[in-house]
Amino acid sequence: MIPFYLVTGFLGSGKTTLVKRMLEEYGDQKQVGIIQNEFAPANLDGIDLQQTGRKFKILEINKGSVFCVCLLSNFIESLHEFIVQEKPDILILEASGLSDPVSIGELLDAPALRHTLFLAHIWCVVDALRFLQMEPKMTRITHQVRIADTVIINKTDQHEDIATLEDRIRQLNPYAQIMGACWCDVAFQQVIENPTTEPVARKTSREIAAIQAGGRPEISSVVIRTAQALTPEGLYRFLAEYVPRTYRIKGYVRLSDGSVKALQTSFDRVQTTDLSDYSGNTELIAMGDDLGTREMRNIFKR
Repeated sequence: MIPFYLVTGFLGSGKTTLVKRMLEEYGDQKQVGIIQNEFAPANLDGIDLQQTGRKFKILEINKGSVFCVCLLSNFIESLHEFIVQEKPDILILEASGLSDPVSIGELLDAPALRHTLFLAHIWCVVDALRFLQMEPKMTRITHQVRIADTVIINKTDQHEDIATLEDRIRQLNPYAQIMGACWCDVAFQQVIENPTTEPVARKTSREIAAIQAGGRPEISSVVIRTAQALTPEGLYRFLAEYVPRTYRIKGYVRLSDGSVKALQTSFDRVQTTDLSDYSGNTELIAMGDDLGTREMRNIFKR
């Protein structure tokens, strides 16, 4: 049976960074299958994973969470076909930051998968800066922690009161190992090479079965694609206007001076990186409350 690893965590916590580290470690040793689940109707993280230079096979599932009843049956069918075609040694699912994964047991116990996969480990990546702020507002964040085997408190270099975070996580999940990290730089080799036979989600399956998963979150997702280059000043205006209104913006921006920026924002944190090997046009995904697609796209026409 193929070991199945789940990576959860709210928007911008560092899930893709953790998956990249796994790829860098095992991409040349194992046939790695990666399922990337994006709430928005597009997925850009696959491009980010390619920057590792490692080999992997990818299945992209967009437009919602794979744990939602609206996608679950189609996802099970797609995953079964992916396994038959690609024959991976290990499978890693990077869940949408807006997913509620308490139905993980229902997924893996489906007839098409139950004799093919076993749940090996669940990581939940927690943003040290935002977890205590967002967890009371979104039940799905609480659920992500409750089913985890390892909770990674990421960005510990930017937050002083880690003890309070650890206390809250232990209240939610007394079984999980808690690890502090910067850029998700944690030891995961033991888990990959010796997967557990009784992860927390199985150990507490009776309690988890009584939890009602959250429905589709009331969060807007906007995809911006354009061949029009943006001036550096225009990029600054875009960030000044929309960073305060979004949870997350990520993607690639082509500028009028010929450069290309990889853009990542998480709440008020902004990171831009110069790219030399990106040949596509501007493509961005933004997630927040009450975002207007036309309004956001119009800023590229100014």
